[in-house]
This record gives sequence, C-alpha cells and structure tokens, in this order.
Amino acid sequence: MKSDLVMVVKDLSVHYPNRSALHKISLDIRANDAYTVLGPSGCGKTTLLYAIADLLSPKATVEGSRIATRPLKKSLVLQDYGLFPWKSVLQNVLLPIELESLKVENARERAMFMLKHLKLEAHLEDFPSTLSGGQKQRVALARSWVVEPDLLLMDEPFSSLDALTREQLQEDVLSMFNQSKMSMITVTHSIEEAVLLGRHILILSDEGTLSHVLLNPTFNMAFARENEAYYEQCIEIRKLLKEDQYEKTAPPL
Repeated sequence: MKSDLVMVVKDLSVHYPNRSALHKISLDIRANDAYTVLGPSGCGKTTLLYAIADLLSPKATVEGSRIATRPLKKSLVLQDYGLFPWKSVLQNVLLPIELESLKVENARERAMFMLKHLKLEAHLEDFPSTLSGGQKQRVALARSWVVEPDLLLMDEPFSSLDALTREQLQEDVLSMFNQSKMSMITVTHSIEEAVLLGRHILILSDEGTLSHVLLNPTFNMAFARENEAYYEQCIEIRKLLKEDQYEKTAPPL
C-alpha cells in the first residue's frame, strides 16, 4: 500500500435480511483528501459511510474488506446534529474527549478556537434548544473537529438548512479542512455541494454499485461559485446522473 493511503475498501457488499444495500464497492481513501458521494435515494450512500465508520447495524451482513493502514480516529457528523439537549454548547463540543478519555492537547483552547471560528463564542453556555439550525450544525462540526480526526464523515449535514446558511457552512468546512490533516467524506443529494466539497466525486447507482469516480479539477478553487468551470463540472455530473437513470428506465430494444 502507498504511504498516503489511510484506508482501502475492497469489494465491499452489505446485505440486510430484506434487501441488499451495496455491491462490490472498491475505494482508496487517501490522507488529506476530500470525497463526496452522490446517487439516488436508497442507493446505499449512508450505508457506505456507516460501513467506513464501523457503525453498521448488527443485522447487516458484510462481505469484502475495509483495511485501515494505521489506527484511525474517526468523527461522524449527522444530519440531525446529534447534540445532547441538557448540555451547553461548550459541553457538547468537549463531550467526545470526556467520553473516550482522548488525549487532545489543549482541548478546551482548541474548542474555544473552533467555536470562535464558527461564530459561536457568544453561545458557549447556551443549550441546543435556544439555537438555530445553522448554529446547531456549527456545534456538531466543532464537536467533530475537536478530537482532531484522521477521517471526518458527514451524512447530508446541511440538507435541512436554508441556502445562504448552507453555503456559509460549506465554506466553513473547507476552511477547517484546509487547516487540518484530515480526510473527509461527505454524503449529499446536492450536485453543487458535491462539486464544492469533493476532490473525488463518487456516484452510486440505484443497485448500490460504484458507477463513476470523477476527479474534480475545481475542488478548493477560490470563489468557485463565481467560476464557470465549477458550473461546467456540475453540468457534467448532472448528465451522468441522468444517463444512469435513463439506462435504468429505458425500455429494452
């Protein structure tokens, strides 16, 4: 294995008692790299994320392998935030360190830095019920980053937010990614978000196979949303998704 690999996924298939979710997925996850996962609803995007996180249901039957090249510290950001309502913002951010007795140097200072970066310094003692959706997601992001993960996994983290809040949080994620040494995998239904947050764009088919793996030349481009190349990449991916759907629904000749 090459030294920059952090995990090799080989022929990964996941089956449940009443359905199959993934079929023969192979993927190299590299250090300090960003991946996004697209595909129709029910194609196995979240299953793939949970398989990489080792959080699959006990009912799942797993074939193939997921081999990490070294012990990996993983963080998962959920769509519904996953905050503890009885803990303050700062307590929520520091919780993973306390629960796992992780040794993160200057943990409180690191948490305070990230909360300030995410414009939450005025809400340290507030509880989640008093926060907006965007603020809750910022807390969830800060909590995932405070443990200095090797691999950040995000499951449609911004889907319930308004457009402007979503764009700002996407920029926040890119900023923190560029200041870290982590790899990042984001599941999304948004083509525009996939192009913004992924150097590698993975497209799953309805059958749970990996139908396309694209290298995105516009990743980390300054002011990407104002650049024609960004929209050209979005158009290319939209065409691929439509072609996949047409092949599935087209009548036999």
